[in-house]
Amino acid sequence: MKKILLPLLTLILALTPAFSRAEEPKAKPEKEETPLEKSMDALNKSWRKLRKQAADPAQNASSLALLGLIQAATKESLSYSPDLARDVPADKRDQFIAGYKKKIKETIVGFDQVEIALKAGDNKSVVEILTKISALQKEGHKEYKRPE
Repeated sequence: MKKILLPLLTLILALTPAFSRAEEPKAKPEKEETPLEKSMDALNKSWRKLRKQAADPAQNASSLALLGLIQAATKESLSYSPDLARDVPADKRDQFIAGYKKKIKETIVGFDQVEIALKAGDNKSVVEILTKISALQKEGHKEYKRPE
């Protein structure tokens, strides 16, 4: 019995590390963020919070502060080109980047309207404008953001 048990135990111990390595999930290689992605990540948290509290007039001071961060990050994103532009043929790249910048400028105008409405205490309009900006954002991401 000992003659069978010892080789069997040795085999089990020898194979255990191989099985445990096979079960480890493979980590995705980290992709380096572009400056545009960093800028958009910075505004994302403020954007979500602003949308949640936009209807509450008691939060207008906080909403204006959040909006200031969002506006700064959005204006900063004008100085970058989307990563997807590298995949666009050279003869169409300038047009692609111009379309991206136009969409960002439309978003900035929307945020300016939100600021005016917040200062006027017109939270109903704030919510409506943010809904339009959300749709504009989805359009822009669909057209100018690299699929993940």
